[in-house]
Amino acid sequence: MSSWKDRVKLLQTESQRFYQYLQGLPEDAWSKQSACDLWQVQDVVAHLIGNAEFYAGTVERGLRGESEPPEGRPAAGTGHPSLGAAGTAEGAIANRERLGDKLLATLDARANHLNQLLAGLGAQDREKPCYHPGGIVPAGNFVDLRFKELGLHDWDIRFAMEPDPQLIPDSLPSMVILIKESFASGSLRWAFWPGPSLPQPVRYRFDVKEPVPIAADIVVEGDKFRFEEPTTTPADVTFRCDTGTLGLLTSGRIPAAQAISSGRLTVEGDERLAGQFSQWFKGI
Repeated sequence: MSSWKDRVKLLQTESQRFYQYLQGLPEDAWSKQSACDLWQVQDVVAHLIGNAEFYAGTVERGLRGESEPPEGRPAAGTGHPSLGAAGTAEGAIANRERLGDKLLATLDARANHLNQLLAGLGAQDREKPCYHPGGIVPAGNFVDLRFKELGLHDWDIRFAMEPDPQLIPDSLPSMVILIKESFASGSLRWAFWPGPSLPQPVRYRFDVKEPVPIAADIVVEGDKFRFEEPTTTPADVTFRCDTGTLGLLTSGRIPAAQAISSGRLTVEGDERLAGQFSQWFKGI
């Protein structure tokens, strides 16, 4: 697993590469439908601008010792995509309309400001608590939160233009960190959309060997779930895939049934339960 300092540098590099990729898009690409149901490509970019502004603001407040929610935001730990997805979608569209032809330049400025802020965090500053709707988060973890946002939304945009887009390889360690640590946006808790309680829990086991290994059990009870290190308890379903497929699956970008049929995901155990995984893990 790459170090925190390495991930900061990689985030800066990939942010600039993403900006250059957008610079090269033809004009008609900006209005194409992205992988996000309610957003065109230009709306995804507007969302990333808003995300950079929010992360920078909340880290700056945290460094001053302020971790209370800003006006209009829910208390830390009470936010969830299932409660605010429509508002998030509408906010990005409004942001895009407001910025007009300044969209790309604004992305560059906001991303650079956030990345420079994060790169300047000392060891003690990285531990300072900062507000997030999903929970109070150490300032240093916003590197992984931003890298997850960049990795997923780069994929959302490429989905509109490429037959087989891939997640940014260097974003995968951050995604694994967020899957294993149950806090804020990007964690399994944030991706999980509860449903009716199940008569008995379903244990999904993930066996991921490369490029970033992770072994984990996700035990779903319908209205809640828990993350566990693999145990001797038999799994109802064992999934085997690469790290990119895991990231796309747990964020709701590809349904389990599609990943299975395309050969990206192999299954051992109850195939009916395997296909049901995506009814709970939808992300945003």
